[in-house]
Amino acid sequence: MLIKVIEKAFLIYYFSDLKSIRQGDVMLKFMRRHATGFMIKAIFGIIIIVFIFWGVGSFREREKIVAKVGGYKVYYTEYADTYNRFLNIYKMIYKDSLDENTMKSLKIKEKVMDELIDRYVILINAKKAGLKVYDRELNDYITGMNAFRRDGRFSQKAYEEILRRNNLDPKRFEEGERVSIITSRLINILIDNGVFIDNDEIWRAYVDEKGKIDMFYKVYDPKDYTGRVNITDKEIEELYEKEKNSFKNENAYRLKYIIIDGGSGIKDDVVYMDLLKTEDIDAYAKKNGLSVVDLGYIKESEILKRFRNLNIAEWLKDMKKGDVSLPVREDSKAYIFKLIDVEPGKPFDKATALKILRERIAMEKARQYAKSVAEDALAKKDFKGAKATGFMSRRSNSIPGIGAIPQEHLGLFSLSEKNPIYNKAIEISGRYYIFSYRDEKLPDKKEWENEKEQYKRFLVTKKGEEFVRALLKDLRKKEKIEIFWQEI
Repeated sequence: MLIKVIEKAFLIYYFSDLKSIRQGDVMLKFMRRHATGFMIKAIFGIIIIVFIFWGVGSFREREKIVAKVGGYKVYYTEYADTYNRFLNIYKMIYKDSLDENTMKSLKIKEKVMDELIDRYVILINAKKAGLKVYDRELNDYITGMNAFRRDGRFSQKAYEEILRRNNLDPKRFEEGERVSIITSRLINILIDNGVFIDNDEIWRAYVDEKGKIDMFYKVYDPKDYTGRVNITDKEIEELYEKEKNSFKNENAYRLKYIIIDGGSGIKDDVVYMDLLKTEDIDAYAKKNGLSVVDLGYIKESEILKRFRNLNIAEWLKDMKKGDVSLPVREDSKAYIFKLIDVEPGKPFDKATALKILRERIAMEKARQYAKSVAEDALAKKDFKGAKATGFMSRRSNSIPGIGAIPQEHLGLFSLSEKNPIYNKAIEISGRYYIFSYRDEKLPDKKEWENEKEQYKRFLVTKKGEEFVRALLKDLRKKEKIEIFWQEI
């Protein structure tokens, strides 16, 4: 039932030109208002599960094939449609923060291809299971969609108009919906038969979601152990011989750069192409009414500090004398740099290099020493003199005064009376910490009673998604899958 609700909600969002967009707005406002709550996680989890099976349909045989799954061919049009729908989902989640870097880190292309493959793997297995959708059932399903209803009744005119506006062929749309029903049905069967949750598990998961925890911790700083480690002159000399060519001062660069205001009407990519053809950046700037800044000779660290928002480190070391950088944009301005000259850093004298190496080796050994002391204390359950973190949400990813907890150690916040000690020493900002349970604040019982059934549905959805994903991973191994990235 919940899956059908989400399907309809997503359809309202996708057909954004409908009069019924008011319903979509209500959904989006709810999502944003509860963006950190467990229900929004369930909604997006369900959207993704249902979303990957939306729109499987017939495509023109002359289109490029981007993948093959078993006996099915995945055409470029389907990939592009799915990519755009994925992009809309991420725009809904990230809003204005969805920039190029975020999109790159999300690996949307790879995710889209994975979802398309999963879609056909599920379809293959749904057909093997003999699942069908009869014409009357499909008709009832489509005529029941809110997007196509006017004055409480299905409107054939609205149906045809909506499909036309969204460039959807009715046969392709109906076939896609048929497949969507089949695959959703198989998912429901898998979840119903593969997910079992008792009341204790639901309560424990709710405590992890809504409860707070207070922990003891002890810190082991390598700086406190530098005097306890032994370093020989021989090991310093041996390391020096391996690394002596790297001991030199920073390079000094002489850079000039042009500033291009976004409101000037001058395109930065045109300026870049022009600068590749001329050696005199000053004359070009004067001719075109642009400003040139001459930094003079400046150390690399100072350049990186001065222009820390421009990610200069990514390309500065690769530049040669006379090279011009690609336009670097910040807010409404663009910067194009030209390397006029470079002075290589001078080598350190040997005594200075040996001193640096001694300090580095001492810190590395002290780090290992601190780690071993922390692990020994953990093994002995020695928390004498420990400090308290204070109460914080079990959904935290950092601890005030300590810092961000590495992703692989977030299980730390699940400590309890039955499981009171985290079994690993955690390195945070160069120091080692050990943690144990001190106290907890359970969720409000009245709130729990109000949200119990809702949370149970969320947990079933979450575990169901995990179960389906794991099953899909196994099912994919049984199918012949080919991906043609060059066609994308």
